[in-house]
Amino acid sequence: SELEQQLNMYRTIQKEIGKVQSSISSAGTQILENEMVLKELELLEEESSVYKLIGPVLIKQELVEVKNNVNKRIEYIKNDIGRLEQNIKNYEKQQEGVREKINALQKAAAAAAGGK
Repeated sequence: SELEQQLNMYRTIQKEIGKVQSSISSAGTQILENEMVLKELELLEEESSVYKLIGPVLIKQELVEVKNNVNKRIEYIKNDIGRLEQNIKNYEKQQEGVREKINALQKAAAAAAGGK
């Protein structure tokens, strides 16, 4: 029935919202980790050696370059969170539309049952 279809769609949207919320949570954790890295880098002297693990090899990098990369990564993750939050808003609008259809179908079914 159409009511079952709408209920299934509602459940599917709920699952999608859950997935996106999970992605936001993990992105938040990544931001915290990167901010901790930045704080550690701030403690170093300008001429300190900084190494990045690339595969099995440690590659020397400039401290300024490393700080810039971490800052860029934080910005990228924040932008990603913004995009994900917009996805949730879109799903919530969709969900509201489905909820209204479900209510209308339930009222129509109740009226039909009452009229018999």
